[in-house]
Amino acid sequence: MAFHAYLFLYNAALVIGWGYCLYLTVYTILVKHGSTVDLWKVVELPLKVSQTAAIMEVLHSAVGLVRSPVAITGMQVASRLWILWGIINLAPGEVTQGGVLLSSKLGDFQLQLNLATLLAAWSITELIRYSFFAIKEVVGSVPYAILWLRYTTFIPLYPIGVASELSMVWLAWPSIRASHVWSIDMPNSLNFGFDYAILCLLVVIGYIPGLPQLYFYMLVQRKKVLSGGGAGKSDKKRS
Repeated sequence: MAFHAYLFLYNAALVIGWGYCLYLTVYTILVKHGSTVDLWKVVELPLKVSQTAAIMEVLHSAVGLVRSPVAITGMQVASRLWILWGIINLAPGEVTQGGVLLSSKLGDFQLQLNLATLLAAWSITELIRYSFFAIKEVVGSVPYAILWLRYTTFIPLYPIGVASELSMVWLAWPSIRASHVWSIDMPNSLNFGFDYAILCLLVVIGYIPGLPQLYFYMLVQRKKVLSGGGAGKSDKKRS
């Protein structure tokens, strides 16, 4: 049917988009040994296009093309768009100049959470996810390897991605606070004030109760899907 062809083309296009973002990340950081400043310069456009295109997923849910709940899909897409457009794009200089360093208590391993770790987590996750859906639209089921990757790679990538997102907020917040960007100062004719920097902090606080619940829910789903293979079976709409 026509909607199967459309969903295949949509997902396939984003496989290419996120694959390109991953290629740019690996090539810039690991091959050219460039900085995150260099990375942002080369990845900005494909990243913005690929991530903003996820708005269509909310529409797909709303009109019934896919089975994903509209509210959950909307929240997931909105959080990514907020990080991209409401944090990184507002202070690219700050988020690309450094990172948040984490040290393991079990050894000398150190991980710097920065734009590169964010892009790696996002790109790998989305590359697998959109590949899963693209293949499913064509053949109605997916190879177990893809199924396993989709329901396993989130175990390390989800915490790395979330921690990297929060590091972006940490790095950008002083600049956002100082510039009063997207804020409304009083007095004004509307007698209304709004501080976008405070909203950013409230959003971060909102991460705290929701993230552990979502992570453990995903672990339960992983066990359910991989034991029964339900998500790989044919159905008329994307689950």
